[in-house]
Amino acid sequence: MQRSNWPLLDGRTRPLKLKEWGDLAVMDPDAGKRPRGRGFLAAEKDWLRIDAGSAMENPVVALYAGDDPGAESGWDEVEEVTVISTTGFLALCDSGYEPLRKENLATAGVGPYLIRVHASDRSSDGRRPRFLIQVIPGERTGAEPEPASSTIEESTGPFLVRTCFEQPDEWARLLQALEGGSEHHESITVIDNRAYAGFTADRIQARIGRDDEDWPGITLVLIADEWALASAEFPLLAVNNLPDEDDDPFRITLAAAGSFVVNMELANTSFGAWGDGVDADGIYREEHY
Repeated sequence: MQRSNWPLLDGRTRPLKLKEWGDLAVMDPDAGKRPRGRGFLAAEKDWLRIDAGSAMENPVVALYAGDDPGAESGWDEVEEVTVISTTGFLALCDSGYEPLRKENLATAGVGPYLIRVHASDRSSDGRRPRFLIQVIPGERTGAEPEPASSTIEESTGPFLVRTCFEQPDEWARLLQALEGGSEHHESITVIDNRAYAGFTADRIQARIGRDDEDWPGITLVLIADEWALASAEFPLLAVNNLPDEDDDPFRITLAAAGSFVVNMELANTSFGAWGDGVDADGIYREEHY
């Protein structure tokens, strides 16, 4: 494929009508990778998949590449994620991973890119979905690009996802406590990815993949949000992701979380039973091995 350079647009956007309906992707189609995952945005090295919604109308896409112009107002949804380009080439592609335009959106070559996606009318009958995709070069250090952070979409087993990035010292202490704690903490996968900043439990659950029988790949979620990082006990938000179960989330201290995860994995007890054992302040603190 010819790899042309796309001149900066100086803040302007280019509208583009798709000829064929399907999800969108910003990717290197020659990198040999296929976008996957659930939710509005799903990302890994060299690709970003964008859920185009369920409206049966061809979308209109506007593209921007260059310095950060900031997010626009007036859209139904605005999300952003960092994508590492290992090849120095990113193109807008359709659901078949074929380029819709051959202009190179990776204007700064190999390295990280903040991709911000605006969307409206993704699932509005009789209305044409609209997208604005901004591809913004990240800071270059001259070193080899770091691997992309772990994602919800690719994780297995119970995970702890960080959604607050305003308290780095507290997060560092949480990780230290986790590493120095019980061996039962070893089964918890930590997801430290700014793509999930400010995510609610519902948005996290929407990113978890499901198999052909619609069974989620992750059934237990722990969330390190602002509240969890504000206390020395690290009261994580525990969320039940089992289908057809409507247990309310509850808080559990990091010290008790290892016991909780192990017993849930062994099916020794139910999520609701742990929720019933919270203290008056809504936090569970006991440990059962």
